[in-house]
Order: sequence, then structure tokens, then C-alpha cells
Amino acid sequence: MIAEADKSKAIVIINRTVLGQKIDTFIQENNIMMLNKDPTESYHRQLQQTMQKCEDLIEKNRRKHLLSIKPTAPRINAYIKTHKENKPIRPVIDNTQAPSYKIAKFLNNRIKEYINLPNTYMVENSYEVAQELHKIHITENHKIVTLDIKDLYVNLPKQGIIQSTIFWLDRNNINKKIKEQIIQLLNIIIEQNYFQYNNFLDQKTVLQWGHPYQEH
Repeated sequence: MIAEADKSKAIVIINRTVLGQKIDTFIQENNIMMLNKDPTESYHRQLQQTMQKCEDLIEKNRRKHLLSIKPTAPRINAYIKTHKENKPIRPVIDNTQAPSYKIAKFLNNRIKEYINLPNTYMVENSYEVAQELHKIHITENHKIVTLDIKDLYVNLPKQGIIQSTIFWLDRNNINKKIKEQIIQLLNIIIEQNYFQYNNFLDQKTVLQWGHPYQEH
């Protein structure tokens, strides 16, 4: 079958069984467990109920437009890391049909409006990095080091996300009701940590990310 390569526009021709094994390995190594039931329908209802309580955050006439009409479980896509040993996968979860897709985009934009983050160490793209490096006098005694986080998505601490959001909302003196409604919605959105995986045998399996770090 044909798969996409990670970080390039190349395509990869790979045996279906081999790709399935790579996905299975990723699932086993990242504390991911199978669910007995697809939670999409109940999750959709939960979002509806919560949005109705967010009167200060979401205008009444906008609520129906922030819910998917026929939501489905997010789907996993596997990109092949051709630049790494053993060619592992980069999992990309397609949330465009998920229950929280539209409301998550809405909430992200509202948080940006409310929070003024000091982006001291942020850059827009690789071109800006090159410009900044050009300003630095680099000698033979300097070293440039790049660092990466392995499987970033599955290692995001939920409680840390909530605490950081509360901290910055408080720091920007956001109205108490608005803050509470943002946190209510954010809590539900980040709970959507599941996806469907078709194992190439036309059998849909729904799995959920585990979060062992929550115990610490």
C-alpha cells in the first residue's frame, strides 16, 4: 500500500502487514488501550450540555454551529519516518469529524483573545530561525543543539494544561464566569483522547490514550 513520509513530500510503498505491525508497536509502547464501546455519541451529548451552560462565553445563536452534525471517532493516520532507523511511524490523529473539532477551534481563538502570552522564545518558521542565527557571532567553540520530545502528544499532562490556562487567565484578569466556562469546556475537550484504527481487515477498533503521569 501507499503511505506518506514524515517531514517530506515523498510517498512510501509499504507492505500492509508491516505498516500494521508498526502501528501495533506504537500502540503497545504508549499505554494505549482498547475501548469496549465507541464513546462518540455520549461525548457529543456531554459537549452539548456543557455548551448550554456557557452563556457568557458562547452566544446562543452560535452554539448549534459549533457542533458536528454527524460526528465520528477521530481516525489515526500513520506517516513513515524515513529519516530514522527502523522507519517508525508518526501518528497523526484526524479530528476533523470528531465531536469537539469545531468547539475546540472556537475555544482556542477565544483563549488567544483573552491571554497575552510573552512569546520570548517563539519563532514563526525556519526562515526566522535562520535570520536570528545570522545575527549571532558563532565561533569554533560554539555548538548548536536541537532537542525534540518523543511522542509529544501522548505525553501532554492534562492537569498541567488546565493549571497553566487558569494561571494565564488569572494573570490577565479575566472575568470569573468566563474563566470557569473556559475551564469547563477545556476539561471536556482534552478528555477526547481516543481514536479509531482500521487494522486493514475492515475491522474498526476504538482505542484510548492512557495517561500514567496523572498519578504523580
